[in-house]
Amino acid sequence: SVGGFLEVGSMATAAQAGALFGFQLIWAVVLGTICIIFLVEMAGRFAAVSHHTITDGIRERFGFNAFIWPLLATLLVNFLVLSAEIGGVAIAAELATGISFQWWALPVAFLAWLLLWKGTFGLIEKGVSTLGLVTLCFVVAALMLRPEWKEVAVGAVPSLPHHDTAKYWFMAVSILGASISPFLFMFYSSGAIEDQWDKSY
Repeated sequence: SVGGFLEVGSMATAAQAGALFGFQLIWAVVLGTICIIFLVEMAGRFAAVSHHTITDGIRERFGFNAFIWPLLATLLVNFLVLSAEIGGVAIAAELATGISFQWWALPVAFLAWLLLWKGTFGLIEKGVSTLGLVTLCFVVAALMLRPEWKEVAVGAVPSLPHHDTAKYWFMAVSILGASISPFLFMFYSSGAIEDQWDKSY
């Protein structure tokens, strides 16, 4: 999907990196995008071949004791990502309405819970894809800003920072971390099972 991998953490991190280092960290965005494409594709292949989600496969192959610790870590990270998403939507609602984001947090959380509880994978997938079309605004905005394409090309190649080395590497790792969210593996392997993928897919 167009917007399936782009979320508030990625946008905020990329915006902060751009404000601090210009185009110099574009390589981290490119690397994160390539990594997530391959990792999610492998999760789909795993589900199609084994007929198990990633978590089911770990439990089946390695047993409950090896399964529980990665599961707990993933649940914690997913909770933090979900909190950031709810906060991002609440802030967007504040920008649109002028009502403080604190007032939006609970209604947004309730709507997210309702969608997860009542929604199907298809509904979520198609909804994210449709809303993801909004992210094409970033492409239009980037083209309208008329960047120096030479600087963009240079930024797509990893390089050493011109200043503030620690912050540069922190932002690079943050971009990668924001791009590669653990819930994507669970989401797409579960979707492959729900859509009944097999080796012919």
